[in-house]
Amino acid sequence: MNAGRLSAVLAGIHGRLADLASQWRRPGHEREFLPAALEIVETPPSPLGRTIMLTIVALVGSALLWSIFGRVDIIATAQGRIVPSGRVKTIQPFEIGVVKAIHVKDGQQVAAGDLLVELDLTTNQADQRRIARDLSRTRLDAARLKGLLGPAGGNVFDGLETEADPADLATARSEMMAQAAEQAAKLSAIDHQAEQRRAELEGVKATIAKLEASLPLISRRADLREEAARMEYGNQIDMLTARQLLVEQQRELVVQGHKKDETERAIAALAAQRRQAEEEYRRTLLADLAKAETQISEQDQDLVKATRKTMLQTLWAPVDGTVQQLAVHTLGGVVTPAQALMVIVPADAALEIEASLPNKDVGFVHAGEEAEIKVEAFTFTRYGLLHGHVAGVSRDSVGQDERAQSQRDAGDKPSAPVDPTTREPSYVAHIALAETAIETEQGATPLIPGMAVTAEIKTGRRRVISYLLSPLVRYRHEAMTER
Repeated sequence: MNAGRLSAVLAGIHGRLADLASQWRRPGHEREFLPAALEIVETPPSPLGRTIMLTIVALVGSALLWSIFGRVDIIATAQGRIVPSGRVKTIQPFEIGVVKAIHVKDGQQVAAGDLLVELDLTTNQADQRRIARDLSRTRLDAARLKGLLGPAGGNVFDGLETEADPADLATARSEMMAQAAEQAAKLSAIDHQAEQRRAELEGVKATIAKLEASLPLISRRADLREEAARMEYGNQIDMLTARQLLVEQQRELVVQGHKKDETERAIAALAAQRRQAEEEYRRTLLADLAKAETQISEQDQDLVKATRKTMLQTLWAPVDGTVQQLAVHTLGGVVTPAQALMVIVPADAALEIEASLPNKDVGFVHAGEEAEIKVEAFTFTRYGLLHGHVAGVSRDSVGQDERAQSQRDAGDKPSAPVDPTTREPSYVAHIALAETAIETEQGATPLIPGMAVTAEIKTGRRRVISYLLSPLVRYRHEAMTER
């Protein structure tokens, strides 16, 4: 307790002495005439150093507080280009051809349905006419076969006379009549043979009837001759002659019976032969008709394809727009299948941005998020930024090689640049533009498809301190873990 009181008393004395010293401190003009050592002792320290130190402390404290409570935007950067919402339309030939006429030039405005390029149709039209004539001939064959299968009479070629070639129609009529006459002659020959057999049968039946009628009389005569011989009224020769005649008559009756059976079997065989000839004739006609109908179906499809190929040799504008990148200029030049002859930039299509979104940012970019766009053609520090929002993000990633191959197959230019230093897959982000023009010294300059842009998509906000500490957190997690 005494020690504490003593310390308090000493502190009070020290403070009092300091006050007295400050009161007796010499003024500044007096210190200037003192010796150098005394002048340094008597001169109080400058407040500038203390002020600078306090200022630095205040700034550091303010920066620390700002880093804790302040927030900054989180930006996902995507490189891309401006494209029409409907994309440019690439004009390509379906197959190899020779240029016959070019009706447009680069930069020309065209309407949907306007003629662009004509290719030579000689080969296609020749194929189309050949298939059409083959189809007409096959239809004539089918009509001929149906006429031979159906009842006689009527014009079986009704409806085909206008489209069929007269020579082919005459040939079909001649073939039909010749085939019908051949079948009729074959059946007539069979009928003639059957008629002869029936006549033979009637003769055999008459002979049998005659033999059956005379047989009792001959038998009676033989009996009488035999009775007379026993009674010695006649000789043995007459008896034997009568008995021989009876036996011959009986045998002849048996022979004629066999001949009757044979003739009846021959007549039945001819009837079966006639039915077989008719069935074979009908079966042949039906098989030929089925084959002809199959050919009609195939040739009909071939004609549709040939007609379509002929139509595709004439290239038309699919939409209203502007012709660009015209690649054919020589009449008589050869174009190859799927060669990009030109592109049509749609006139009324809204512009949008198609950008390549890095894999690291795709999880934070969603439809509706705001974006600021820097156009490479206009320095943003001078002409400002464009604004827009994310319309959508692709559901799958596309590698650099896949992107290039798909664009070559589609005949389109690369839709979005890919970082040449990495071949990692990227996603395609579609960004809708709020403005389609940018203010320059010449006024509002409209944007055009193909302009390269950089899109900065705002994905959220975070504290400054978390941004500053994130490298340290990553290093702490990854440090000393290498193989």
